Amino acid sequence: MPDVKYMMVIDQNRCTGCQACSIACKAENDTFQDNFNTRVLKEEISDKAAVFTPVQCNHCEEPMCVAACPVDATFKLSNGIVVTDWEKCDGIGECVGACPYNARFFDDRYKGKAGSKVDKCDFCISRLSKGLMPACVETCPSGARLFGNAKMPSGEFAKYLEKDKLISRFPELRIETSLKYKKSRKN
Repeated sequence: MPDVKYMMVIDQNRCTGCQACSIACKAENDTFQDNFNTRVLKEEISDKAAVFTPVQCNHCEEPMCVAACPVDATFKLSNGIVVTDWEKCDGIGECVGACPYNARFFDDRYKGKAGSKVDKCDFCISRLSKGLMPACVETCPSGARLFGNAKMPSGEFAKYLEKDKLISRFPELRIETSLKYKKSRKN
């Protein structure tokens, strides 16, 4: 049994919609123009209030994108992170359509070329291997993003796991994910 299970919590009460997470992610991952591994959605709930929802790959417990990939380029690591092997990815895109969170996209730099690629958030796995936090977590000025090992949580991340009711983005889908939200009190 692995001793690491990475998980991210996003507190919508803290998110200000500043887009720092999207910019940091883009800089870290060098995604193509108009492609983002993380985005922030805005929902106006009145003329004086809005709720912001950062969205990205949810690192599902049973990822539909993994099952959809005919060349086994998408797979889940023992630490819970769903990754894409770009050496195997042929850009067929079955994984793009299979994702219920619209978190996968074609990298247009490879469009029409042999070896097309599909991209998505991987919790900045290269940063994790160096002991760093994902770029979006490290950059969030309001502390809306919390990240850690769900099997051995610590600090504020642990407090969220202990006391707060956390949900997946579309709870009605009943998909267990490693990205959870503390819903806004405004909703």
